[in-house]
Amino acid sequence: MQRRVKRKRRRRYKFAPRFYVLMALFISAIILLIAFIISAKNDSKPKSPLLSPTPSISDEPTISNTPEITGDEPVNSDEPVNPAQTEEIKVDYPDPEAADESQPSKFAFKTAIQVNGKTVESYQAEDSIFFGRPNEYSNVVGVTTFRGDNYRQNPAYGTVQVTQKKLEDIWKKETGSITKGEGGNNKGSWTGNGWTGQPILVQWSQKAKEHMNMFDSAKSKEGLVEVIYASMDGCIYFMDLETGELTRETLKLNIPFKGAGSLDPRGYPILYLGSGDHYNKEGRESQARAISLIDCKTIFTFGKKTDSFALRKWHAYDSAPLIDGKTDTLIYPAENGIIYRVKLNTQYDEENGTLTMNPDTPVKYRYSATRTKSKFAVGYEGSAVGWRNYIYCTENAGLMQCIDINTMKIKWVCDTWDDTNATAAFEESPENKTAYLYVGSTLDSTKTATSDANVGKGKVGFFKIDAITGEKVWQLDFDVYTTKNVTGGVMSSAVIGKNNVKDLVFTSVASYGNGNWGKVIAIEKDTGNIRWSYDLKGYAWSSPVIVYDSTGYGYLIIGDHNGIVYLLDALSGELYDNSIQLDSNIEASPAVFNDILIIGTRVNGIHALKIK
Repeated sequence: MQRRVKRKRRRRYKFAPRFYVLMALFISAIILLIAFIISAKNDSKPKSPLLSPTPSISDEPTISNTPEITGDEPVNSDEPVNPAQTEEIKVDYPDPEAADESQPSKFAFKTAIQVNGKTVESYQAEDSIFFGRPNEYSNVVGVTTFRGDNYRQNPAYGTVQVTQKKLEDIWKKETGSITKGEGGNNKGSWTGNGWTGQPILVQWSQKAKEHMNMFDSAKSKEGLVEVIYASMDGCIYFMDLETGELTRETLKLNIPFKGAGSLDPRGYPILYLGSGDHYNKEGRESQARAISLIDCKTIFTFGKKTDSFALRKWHAYDSAPLIDGKTDTLIYPAENGIIYRVKLNTQYDEENGTLTMNPDTPVKYRYSATRTKSKFAVGYEGSAVGWRNYIYCTENAGLMQCIDINTMKIKWVCDTWDDTNATAAFEESPENKTAYLYVGSTLDSTKTATSDANVGKGKVGFFKIDAITGEKVWQLDFDVYTTKNVTGGVMSSAVIGKNNVKDLVFTSVASYGNGNWGKVIAIEKDTGNIRWSYDLKGYAWSSPVIVYDSTGYGYLIIGDHNGIVYLLDALSGELYDNSIQLDSNIEASPAVFNDILIIGTRVNGIHALKIK
């Protein structure tokens, strides 16, 4: 009989469905708890500030250590930035093509080009220039050129905390005088800072400062912002923005400087500027130059009077040049009617503090028209706008020009009526696939006589111009006066509003006679309607500047002939009860770094004003 072996049977345990549900809930709770702990730790860290509370549609992405000079908050490049604020907007802009009203042939406009001392039929640059937007143009912390950057929009860097709505004069640097040369018939003196003088404000790297001829106190001061101010007394002053103390010895060149000049936007220690008068003495001729700011020595000069290619004998350099860092090229419009394009061949070693420059022979562009052969003169006093491969230049005969800087070909000519000394302010319009220029003219050759033989009267215009076609979008007319000594009209350069005043553009109008009045006006960009205006106690050649607080609220500052500096609400035009009286006529234009404004007066000196 077989014996059956009893085997143990392995039992299978079965779990109810609700067990799996409970386990899933338990695991989810653990994950949420871990996430909460991590989040709490991150929240305890300081958050990165935003670049701007109200970014413009045309703003370019922020590049590390190169914040755009628009009053926006500087960004720490080590911290993350809101992606919505750095998104690049790609726009396929058409190439400029003249409309019927801006055809060069309408003005019998002719140009000539000189290469290596010979006139040529055509030109094509070996290194093509393509200007970026302002935050791509310069990698310098500060204000490097007249009106701030290559778009010439606003010479202000950083933001300001405005609580008291006051201006306070915190320091002053006395300036001197120099005898006038040919520009004053060798009579009288040049003094102080005049039109179009503007300070350059720069925060050098510690490495760059090590090799400069600065005083030890300036070299050792972290965060030092240096004020560089070329004056009409023949000197270039170097000062500490906060204290006014000299940062190095004053550079005495014995030549008056009317224009602001430009700092090299690559951060190279080079200052480019030109003479404002001519003297018949070796070394004092009117010319443009490059100065090394390592030792304050001139390393290159060009455009010396008399340039045989020029159609005008008068040589002066009131404009501030453009420098294209990618191609190492200088572009300098001059009052002799020539635009100089110079390949610089610069070598700069910041580590060892060495700088050399071996420039090519300048390529030269000149122009003429029916108008320039009568009572109008050729010549560029305003500073050129640089956009893509084009420059936009105002000039003495009221024939504003768009020029392809790589071929030196004229694209369009816009009739601005009369001598247009002001620099145009430029703004892209991506939604319209175009860009616009804002500029006004003065009353010079078109004035008519009055009962007073010393006073002429007439109309001037302020224009919005399509940068692609050269057409006028709208214009404003003003009746003004001009005397023997004071030109009426729009001598100042416009400032383009952003943030809470992004729909406005601001300028001033100067007149002389019937009260020697002037005014500053806010104009709607789209319509050309005047939003508000404020009557000044004297005429204003000085250009306005706008500063913004951290919320994006704008405040407008402007000086006038009587030496008064006004602080206005840029949105409403309200004057705050803090207008400050300086020592003399303000013709020069201000520049701002955070909450300190620097401005020169016509007679006595350079002032620093605290915006409180």
